[in-house]
Amino acid sequence: MSLNFRLIGSQSTNDFEVSSGGFTVGRLYEESEAPRQLRWYWTINGVRAGRSIMRTDGRAATLDEAKVQLTENWRKWLAWARLTEIE
Repeated sequence: MSLNFRLIGSQSTNDFEVSSGGFTVGRLYEESEAPRQLRWYWTINGVRAGRSIMRTDGRAATLDEAKVQLTENWRKWLAWARLTEIE
């Protein structure tokens, strides 16, 4: 199972709730006033494994880049925690 990115609010806000297996694990949203290369902010909530294992937040220029970064770090946490996503 992959992460689910669900738009919350209106289309103009570009604000996404990120879930896995029905649990909210993060958020991803656009900050329109930020410099273009830092426009999209993502965060993973409620899990920690240390900066040497994973990041819990970051910024990207595009929505797709932000989704990739968030997904990569979520998978790093799953591996560290010896867990797998359920169907």
